[in-house]
Amino acid sequence: MKNNATRTIRSEEITIDVRICAALAANRGCEVYLAAIAPDMELNVITLDEAPDILPCFDEDDACLNLPDTSLLLCYNPAQVLKMRGKHYLTGPVILARTNMDGEVISLTIDEVYLFQKYLASHSITLMADNQKLPCICID
Repeated sequence: MKNNATRTIRSEEITIDVRICAALAANRGCEVYLAAIAPDMELNVITLDEAPDILPCFDEDDACLNLPDTSLLLCYNPAQVLKMRGKHYLTGPVILARTNMDGEVISLTIDEVYLFQKYLASHSITLMADNQKLPCICID
């Protein structure tokens, strides 16, 4: 029997791992799923309960940035923001969350993960410091 399953979904230059699609598609409203990415971790889907393990300051309101024209929040540790030449770069883990009209965190959809991938594609940059590569997300 031939296995025709693919490992990724591609659209233009954006790639979303099938495991992310499967986790979000299988969710029947029981679990709140977020997306997470870090310099040492690829984009992944996590549960709300796992968020503090990746980003300990996740519950702090002042550590989130609203992505333009969306209800998506880019949450980060303000201590891991590098300011250089008037621009701000996130250098640590980032969690993508979605909120409803009441401000409650709700589960992401695959379309929102795709929007986040597009955001990352246009805002990710690698800075060099002491011959070390530092993957960052520009938030300006």
